[in-house]
Amino acid sequence: MNFENEKLAELVLRSLEPDNEPLPEGLKLDVKRDGRTIRFRIYSRRAVSSLLATIDDILAMAILVLRTVKAAST
Repeated sequence: MNFENEKLAELVLRSLEPDNEPLPEGLKLDVKRDGRTIRFRIYSRRAVSSLLATIDDILAMAILVLRTVKAAST
């Protein structure tokens, strides 16, 4: 995921941390930030529906952070 700036990328990254521990058995998530980019690697031995739910959670949290930042800055 690419963001407008590094600060925004860091906010999204930090917002995901509490949701990532503990992960269900059979699911591994590696997250790294490089500047304004966050890279996700998701390893899953679970059903595809579980993988899709994880991706959905990540996207929902990123959208929530972006909307909150936008609302706070107006």
